[in-house]
Amino acid sequence: MYECPNCGGNLKFDIPSQQLACAHCGTHLDPYAVKKETDATEQDYFEATVFTCPQCAGEIFSTDNEAAAFCSFCGASTILTSRISREKRPKFIIPFKKTKEDCKNAYAQTMRRAFFVPKELKDPKYIDGFRGIYMPYWTYQLTQKGRVTLSGEKTYRRGDYVITDHYDLSGDLDAYYLGYSYDASSSFYDNISEALAPYDAKELVNFTPAFLSGFYADTADIGEEVYRQDAIELANDSTLDRISKDKAFSGYHINSSKGGSRLGTKLRSADNTMYPVWFLSYRNGDRIAYATVNGQTGKVVADMPISPIRYLFASLVMAVPIYLLLNLFFTIRPPVLMGIACVLALVSGILYIMEMNAIGRRAVYEDDRAVEIMRRKKHGQAAEQKRTAKKKSSSKKKNKLGKPTISFLILILYIICYGQLIMDLANLFLWPVILIAMVVCLIVGICRYKKVEDVKGLFGFIFATAAVLISGLIRLFHPVSDIPYYIGAILTLLADTFIFVDIIRNYNKLAMRRLPQFDKQGGDDRA
Repeated sequence: MYECPNCGGNLKFDIPSQQLACAHCGTHLDPYAVKKETDATEQDYFEATVFTCPQCAGEIFSTDNEAAAFCSFCGASTILTSRISREKRPKFIIPFKKTKEDCKNAYAQTMRRAFFVPKELKDPKYIDGFRGIYMPYWTYQLTQKGRVTLSGEKTYRRGDYVITDHYDLSGDLDAYYLGYSYDASSSFYDNISEALAPYDAKELVNFTPAFLSGFYADTADIGEEVYRQDAIELANDSTLDRISKDKAFSGYHINSSKGGSRLGTKLRSADNTMYPVWFLSYRNGDRIAYATVNGQTGKVVADMPISPIRYLFASLVMAVPIYLLLNLFFTIRPPVLMGIACVLALVSGILYIMEMNAIGRRAVYEDDRAVEIMRRKKHGQAAEQKRTAKKKSSSKKKNKLGKPTISFLILILYIICYGQLIMDLANLFLWPVILIAMVVCLIVGICRYKKVEDVKGLFGFIFATAAVLISGLIRLFHPVSDIPYYIGAILTLLADTFIFVDIIRNYNKLAMRRLPQFDKQGGDDRA
């Protein structure tokens, strides 16, 4: 604790004033002016109280000695055990800029648009549980300096020939990068830390433990070598993009695959840095969801579990008026209704397989390199020296999905415009395609189901396949009466409902995470 020189009260960092403030006498002091003997600038370590959760073994530390009543990592309501420790001093820190009230307001604003989340996530008492935690990051400084020669191309058409001219593009390069940062905690999932970015490196200040007073900090357990190559590749991409926009090189296509290695990128330093995060956990059974707010910008990133009952009820409420509206303009014959139900079964099956694939990747931490490395270390395996680059952000994935979606819509319009001929061919080939695709989905679904733990939906999958086969037989015999078509449609729609409900129930396995005690040394698996 840092004591007030006037009254002896506990000094805590005050976000609005960016100074240490005493709640008893109102004294404000510069964080750099208040020090202990253990905080001397020549020391590489500082004294802190380390709080350890007895259930998940998660650790956070602070200069205060007051432990909170719950663990941020596993959500357990417990008294954290504490001990005094000498912690490695970070080089830089970005102090909290957003107050707890700012954080709560930003989170509440986000939750207003989340119609299907459990009501507990909107409870003011729950929202009041946000805790300010400084998360450890590795901040890389890189330089590129000297004479550079890159490969450039210009392509043009001359008559029936396409001609490509190759050039050597030379110039003097002098570039410096500061602020490429990656989280250094295995407790902080990569997809959360990436979504919280960016932080403005211009607000980095020299670290002093006084900034931690009144807050907590997570311990760094990931080495800087894990993300070193990522930072180098990011600097190379940024430089090549800047060069390609330069007037002297406009019109040339620069070969980026060879250009990065020619830039002479050097790692100047990798500094241990602390960034501010407002942190909150929500626990439901053996799963946990995190809500985080960037303590500098106020950006909100939150896991969004859903309440299946709320989701299904809202779907029913929305479906009734849509059905009544469509019923005024369209009349769907029983064979067509049965065909639509079978197509929906196929689409639901494909979505279910995609969901199980995503759950499987989450279970083995394919989307989080740091957690996977710690997990390998725990099991006595050597950490991998080289890994593929981090998954691209969700925004880039959305851009990639844009063109296939547009092409799909154009194809639909194309089919509609060709009218009856296409429809006759569809009636001839549609059912065999649906039947074959559904059987393939069943086989793939069973294989995926066996590889993923604790997921639901195999019964619905088998039921849907059987319903589609029955509908196919009905379509093959082509009865005059409408009753068999109604039976096939009802069976298939019922199977669709089973799969859809299982998709919703399994969704929370993607929106929430396993309790961290299963992956931390010393954690209690029975917690």
